[in-house]
Amino acid sequence: MTKKNAVTLNSIQEIENKVRDLKLDLAKEKGLLASKTKSTNPSKKITLKKQIARLLTKKNQIFRNEETKQIVKSIAPAKQVKEKKK
Repeated sequence: MTKKNAVTLNSIQEIENKVRDLKLDLAKEKGLLASKTKSTNPSKKITLKKQIARLLTKKNQIFRNEETKQIVKSIAPAKQVKEKKK
């Protein structure tokens, strides 16, 4: 289990791989619950969902930061050209 502050994955690809693994674990856990088999950890389903949500949030933050950097880079040269004309 990882804590909220312990998310150290920095690339979108790493996060997607981890989410894929967690979703597989979640599917297995749901299968156990659906077959009326006792789970070794009853709260595992909830913690898996929370971990997936945290990772997807981190992925979106990284993606938005990259988008913002690209937008700023495209705007910055345009501002410099306007300043030179004055």
